[in-house]
Amino acid sequence: MQCMIENRGLFMENNIKEESRLKFQFAENDTVIKFDDTKFYRDYFNKLPEAKGVDFISVTKDKIAFIEVKNCTGDEGNNRWRIVPDNRKRNTTHTSVNVEGRDSLDIEIAQKTAMTLAALVGAKSFRNTKECLNELREYILSEDSFTNDSKKKYVILFLEGDFGTRTRTKKMIMKELQDSMNKKLRWIDCRVSVVDSDTYDPRIFRIVS
Repeated sequence: MQCMIENRGLFMENNIKEESRLKFQFAENDTVIKFDDTKFYRDYFNKLPEAKGVDFISVTKDKIAFIEVKNCTGDEGNNRWRIVPDNRKRNTTHTSVNVEGRDSLDIEIAQKTAMTLAALVGAKSFRNTKECLNELREYILSEDSFTNDSKKKYVILFLEGDFGTRTRTKKMIMKELQDSMNKKLRWIDCRVSVVDSDTYDPRIFRIVS
């Protein structure tokens, strides 16, 4: 089996998750779920109107990461309003999609993070009475999984797409989104980042073909 040693552990080819036509490879010792694919999300949390959650939750003994993937490659035009914080361009930027009920990415990711945490706290309230909670045991449902001071917390937006312009580079766009997300997530002790295939931290995941 093909494998690669990275700074924090062994990356194995069988710990790969797919989202938005991209493959994310996690270290062998990472426990990773696609949150909205869990039975708890589908059968319980999804009953809440407008329920939403992040794409991936990745956990090891020293970190927990909430990861949202937005692969806009080939559809940048319909998403340009979403990369400007606080919905400032929602009603003025041309797009062929219906923007009603949708938000810019900084708002959406902050809300998804908040609702994911709410869902996990709700799941914990059931203790051992729901069989569907088994796939969440490695996450919030353990006593120290989120409150442990030694466990680093990450909120990551992976934004793929050619959004650079003559006046604003993609790096500038991602920094503005990151700053806005930071303000909206000050109530969580976490590190917020907006990255793409050129800037992501390979200690958390890798993009593979």
